[in-house]
Amino acid sequence: MTDIQHNFDQAMPCPRAFLRSDPRSLEVALDFGAGFAPRPVGTLDWDDTRRQAVLRWDARFEADPLPLSPVLVRKHEGSLKPRRGWAFEGAPALVGDSLPDGWARLLADYEIRASGGSPEGTSPLTRLSLVGLHGIGALTYRPAYPLTEPQEVSLEWFAGLAADVGECVKMDDLTRLNNASGGTHGQKPKFLAQLSPDGETLRNHRAPLPQGWKHVLIKRRSRNDRNGAVEAEVAYGLMARAAGLRTTWMGMMGSITREQYFVTQRFDRPGNKRLHVQTAAALFGADFRTAELDYIDLLKLTRAITRNPTQVEEMMLRMIFNVRAVNRDDHLKNHAFLMDERGRWALAPAYDLSYSYGRGGLHALGIAGNRHQPGRMHFHDVARAIGIERETVWDMVSQVDEALGRWPEFAEACGVPRLLKCSIQDDIECARSWT
Repeated sequence: MTDIQHNFDQAMPCPRAFLRSDPRSLEVALDFGAGFAPRPVGTLDWDDTRRQAVLRWDARFEADPLPLSPVLVRKHEGSLKPRRGWAFEGAPALVGDSLPDGWARLLADYEIRASGGSPEGTSPLTRLSLVGLHGIGALTYRPAYPLTEPQEVSLEWFAGLAADVGECVKMDDLTRLNNASGGTHGQKPKFLAQLSPDGETLRNHRAPLPQGWKHVLIKRRSRNDRNGAVEAEVAYGLMARAAGLRTTWMGMMGSITREQYFVTQRFDRPGNKRLHVQTAAALFGADFRTAELDYIDLLKLTRAITRNPTQVEEMMLRMIFNVRAVNRDDHLKNHAFLMDERGRWALAPAYDLSYSYGRGGLHALGIAGNRHQPGRMHFHDVARAIGIERETVWDMVSQVDEALGRWPEFAEACGVPRLLKCSIQDDIECARSWT
């Protein structure tokens, strides 16, 4: 039995008591699955005086580290403190992607209140303990919030609760919803599951993965989304692949109410393996809500992390697609990188690709300083700053535009309502006209 397992197996408080008092310390480890033993990383301690969490490296990890955060963490000695600001609630950026936001944070807040606690006074250690051993990526946190054995999940179960979740939902249902969310990001109601080979049956994402099944993320449209938003996102996935972007499998599942749910395969769970995930927000140590960065910064990050010119060009292609396809919700958490058990980094498949007008009609990231109507001139400026040939960029634009010209075909195949299909078509044509 490892030290981590021993400490985890010690007596735990009941769930309600667990959420009423913040843990003072969490043991952080890497679990790459597929038969690899969990690898201790360090201990995350909460400092009440400074209102911050400090990660003290495990001596074994110090002696043989992996590049968990290659930009911000150059040495694995002593401890890792959070940078200035409150981007990750007083925790180091390295663990920032494990902290739930949006829908998952809403569920956690409801559960904390239902247990007699205060979400406003809850430390990030409590939120990390709610994620525990089954969050996004390979990082795990112990002691984890006490959970029962994995229960059955289904689309109808989720659909029945997600539409009206609130203070009136029972504690057991809140716990199950929170567990199913897995600490995910984004505002739309979503959950994690395993999908059968025939695409008909779901299982709890914490259960052992049967042969032929796959790990998936399932989400429904939010109350503010237009009718057909899910169908449009699947159509965008088809269009993105036609443009040469690399994505995971995407599809739809329908509930008995005829509501469509977006389904996509998780890129951090290839089979029984787990991969370490860092979004660009965590790698930069920046708050994705307020950061004012440019695709030039993101491309330089891709080059530094992957050291692969092909993946730098892949990120360039994503930028062009996002601009021409009017996906302005291209913030730092919507770009990610993956690290395997040997410490090798690669660009994650593209995700969250869909029509998005953006806040104020602006891209979250600048394109050579332009967030409003970037065109070919701005693409060239980005390419020049990163060392990509002009001809390569023009080829990318042609490749993207050819795929965008097939939008009516993809929209029809996915059942996008006519009004939304035509609205998106008009905006795509407008974006393609910018110079």
